[in-house]
Amino acid sequence: MKSFKLFFEQEEGSVAILPGGFKPPHSGHFDVLKASLEKANKGIVFIGKKPRGVVTADMSAYIWEIYSRYLSKPIEIKVVDNPLSSTFKYVDDHMDTNIILGVGKKPGKVGKPDDVKRYNYFVKNKDKYPLVEIFIKESTDKDNKPMSGSIAEVLIRQDIDKALDYFLPEEVKSNINDRAQIKNILKYK
Repeated sequence: MKSFKLFFEQEEGSVAILPGGFKPPHSGHFDVLKASLEKANKGIVFIGKKPRGVVTADMSAYIWEIYSRYLSKPIEIKVVDNPLSSTFKYVDDHMDTNIILGVGKKPGKVGKPDDVKRYNYFVKNKDKYPLVEIFIKESTDKDNKPMSGSIAEVLIRQDIDKALDYFLPEEVKSNINDRAQIKNILKYK
């Protein structure tokens, strides 16, 4: 059994990390981070700089800032050149920190080929990284269908309201002010 001091120290130094493109950040991404934060005292979202269609990194960061209001722990949002490299660097720079790496997967599949495999280095080198946990959660919509940033991005160009209905987390979708703010962020014309 852990002493209170050891438990507190481990909880004090625990960070949930979610790297990705997030163009746009959808409910599946939100759910993975939300669940990861249950095991951590704060979170970091690394957003890739490269735009996808009409969605830019800045747009994604603003949307994550809105999403952060619905999370139980504080998060840092960082726009970076390469989210995966930034994750590996963070882990190497914080070897004494419990780190939970969030990974979304599509139901019945391993997810995108690299989603889980990109963290195999930590699994294979568990002796070097004993404080790193790979946290896998299915990334689905309210109907238990796989979420897709690509579908969301196409919908944004076609019909912004349909896009918001598709990709926003339920708790955000029902807040008229936050929904309107995200709609304004994504207007590209």
